[in-house]
Amino acid sequence: MSDSVDSDVIAMLERRLAREKKAREEAENLLIAKSREIYKANQELQIALAKSEQRRQEMAFLARTTGALTLSENNENLLANVCQFTCEFLHAEYGVAAVQITNCHAYDIHTPVFSIQKRWHENCKLLTAINQFVEKLPANQDWQDFPFLYLEQSFRLLVRHKPLDNESYILVCFLLKKSPASAEVYNTLTIIFRQLKNLLLARKLGLSGEAQSFDYDALRSQLNRARAQLEQSEKMASLGQLAAGVAHEINNPVGFVRSNMESLNDYLSDLNAFAKALEACEDTQIKDLFSQYDVAYLLEDSADIVSSNLGGLDRITEIVQGLKSFSHQGEAQNLSFDLNQVIHTALNVANNELKYKHDVTTHLCSQPAYIFGQPGQLQQVFINMFVNAAQAMPNGGELDIYSDITKDSVVVMIRDTGCGMDNETLDKLFNPFFTTKPVGEGTGLGMSISYSIIEGHQGHIKIDSELGKGTTFTLTFPLHNSN
Repeated sequence: MSDSVDSDVIAMLERRLAREKKAREEAENLLIAKSREIYKANQELQIALAKSEQRRQEMAFLARTTGALTLSENNENLLANVCQFTCEFLHAEYGVAAVQITNCHAYDIHTPVFSIQKRWHENCKLLTAINQFVEKLPANQDWQDFPFLYLEQSFRLLVRHKPLDNESYILVCFLLKKSPASAEVYNTLTIIFRQLKNLLLARKLGLSGEAQSFDYDALRSQLNRARAQLEQSEKMASLGQLAAGVAHEINNPVGFVRSNMESLNDYLSDLNAFAKALEACEDTQIKDLFSQYDVAYLLEDSADIVSSNLGGLDRITEIVQGLKSFSHQGEAQNLSFDLNQVIHTALNVANNELKYKHDVTTHLCSQPAYIFGQPGQLQQVFINMFVNAAQAMPNGGELDIYSDITKDSVVVMIRDTGCGMDNETLDKLFNPFFTTKPVGEGTGLGMSISYSIIEGHQGHIKIDSELGKGTTFTLTFPLHNSN
């Protein structure tokens, strides 16, 4: 008898040890996975902060240079101010700008050169080296970036050689230690130098101050729109970081609870087998106890409870994945992705706005709908559209979402039974700062930014709406070969 008890105790201890070993291995694997996630999130945060600082610098440069365009009294001061501010913005070693006649493809070697150390000075040697290089270049509307050797040092020569009119052109050169960090830097430079060209041309043609004032107003408007979009982007980036943090905090306890629930499910399977073996015994006392405590029902209901809890954990995991995906919306890398999956994820994130009063039906094509671009950005677009649809149906309604693949396109239709829009609202829908919401409840940038994102993915958007009946958005994107 004693040997039998000892063997039972040993077997129980061995099972407990096996369970503890399994739990420890799962915890270690979870810790490794979480450590990798934290490292990745940290890296992404550093990149996001660097991008935010770059955008802040771009806005400061635009604001400062706009003032120079407004206040410069003559063309010489105008070119000098723009050249200096651009040099400082790019952290360039040298910068030079001049208006040249068409048949002269080189600088006057006495043209003033700006540098961070010497400020404005003559540098005949540098201009001679630049002239030998740029004389071979054709006039070009875009910025060009070339390797350049000066004083036995390697630089990048950033050149814009743009016609002003039939008789002259603007020649601008900057020497940098490395190329500009992103396409946004080139876009910022293009905004300023386009306005510089317009102002120089207006002065040359002797246009009235009213025409020049119009250019200033257009530039200020462009700057204000860019600043507002930057503020919105920074808000979304902050929200994305918050979402990533929340997702991480939720994910940790969910991982432990799921591991415990799966272990409990295994234990219940063993208990169920044990109960069936006991029930098969002829002992009437055991049978009476089974009947008294309704053991069969308890085991069956416990299994249902565990299964229901695991389903709930799966739902929490889906929400966490949605938050993680939302937190990556600022990603810079373009890739091939399934648009249907983006729609599913966006619905999970926006579900809180829809689940109580609205009937949501999805009719997504069965095969993956691959397009090329940034899934996080398009997720932002769909979340915005789903939330807008819910707000257009405050008393409830229907939201139908369709997707289909044609020969060379992916088509998505989003139809709601909300209040609809009149023609005046439709005409202004994508204008920055336009909103139909009460003051303080909307920035008026959601649809404007969504339109820019759709265009950036070479997509098109069509709207059909009728007051009192609802609205249908049709989005079309070029199909991408995932291979």
